[in-house]
Amino acid sequence: MPAASRVRPVFEVGLDLCSFLFLPVLVLASRGAAPLLGVAGLCALGLLIPINPTSWRRVRWLAVVFAALVVWGLVSSLWAIEPWRSVVAALRLAAMFAAGLALIAAAEEITAPNRLVRCLVAGFVLALGLSVAQVATGGALTAAFYDRQFIAAVLNQAEDGFGFRILPVGAALILQRRRVLAVALVAVTAAVICVLVGETARTAFLLGVVAAVLLYGWCRGLTRAAATLSVVLILGAPLLFPHLVRIDAVADAALQMDKNSLWHRLEIWSFVGGRIAEKPLFGWGLDSSRAIPGGDQRIPYGYLGQVMLPLHPHNAPLQLWLELGVPGALLAAVLIAGVWLALGKTPWPQLYAAAAGGSLMTALVVALASYGAWQEWFISSEFLTLFLIIVMARVAHPLPETR
Repeated sequence: MPAASRVRPVFEVGLDLCSFLFLPVLVLASRGAAPLLGVAGLCALGLLIPINPTSWRRVRWLAVVFAALVVWGLVSSLWAIEPWRSVVAALRLAAMFAAGLALIAAAEEITAPNRLVRCLVAGFVLALGLSVAQVATGGALTAAFYDRQFIAAVLNQAEDGFGFRILPVGAALILQRRRVLAVALVAVTAAVICVLVGETARTAFLLGVVAAVLLYGWCRGLTRAAATLSVVLILGAPLLFPHLVRIDAVADAALQMDKNSLWHRLEIWSFVGGRIAEKPLFGWGLDSSRAIPGGDQRIPYGYLGQVMLPLHPHNAPLQLWLELGVPGALLAAVLIAGVWLALGKTPWPQLYAAAAGGSLMTALVVALASYGAWQEWFISSEFLTLFLIIVMARVAHPLPETR
């Protein structure tokens, strides 16, 4: 037996373990997501040895887009505010993209997909329990490892992770006629998402559910429409988001909220729009958001030291425009539109394809209002979620009814 064949089961067990651990890691230490993606990527690469050209052909268009993004990020260091930061960010992205592509390519090579799904479900249940325990005990599970006092917002990443994955998991279980487990898991997850404090996560999950319902009826047509809308939204971001603060109804609603996080977002986007206009073609350089001139100025009506641009714009299209200009925005538009169109062409069961579309919608809404575009936990979560969606599609087939 060739050496590669003998070690394949070890790599599969490694992927099972990564699938089990990912959500619990997001609950307990979200910074561990990137190392876990690295381990999963190495396991996936092990499954692809000896190199199978067919497996890599499945991801070649993604590889071209990601490679172009990394190369453009490196080139942008030539005019970036902090050149070395741009270089480091590009290299970090290259590593994460390589791990993610290996995972996607290896998804069809898994020989025991049902076992991997069971590990995912077990990890999901454990993560839900851990998140409830953290809230109930004020972070007692991790208090010994952190100097700072526990705040509920540290669970936002886990809350988003639940939202990214629950719809495809629930659909796969239903199609396997494990309906009681599916309903229970979806209900508990929805309850946990509602209890945790992330407003963006709740909104994104709700919109994901709406998208899934619509896609269930009109998948192919709506995926094409979603691809078109995504291109318009990404390319038109500098003309849309920075001007929302000037709409009286939007500004009034933001100011009247108990938490003024929405007002802060509007002010950030307005400031970023002005900086994009200064360098619209090539941008300010990869990962330059935290060093943009004027970004450390206090926001009018702000509180607790809120500034014009805290680390990043909290809006992925605006960040791509700000840092990478027109080429970055075009690459993002091609990527998102391509994923929507690929979803519309999949031979997956109707319910499962709709659930996968709901997951994609959830992730896109989160990207429009939270986090930085290059945050490791977010990129890692998306790659692992896509890998799991592809693997689950292999077991998401209705079983014949017994008589």
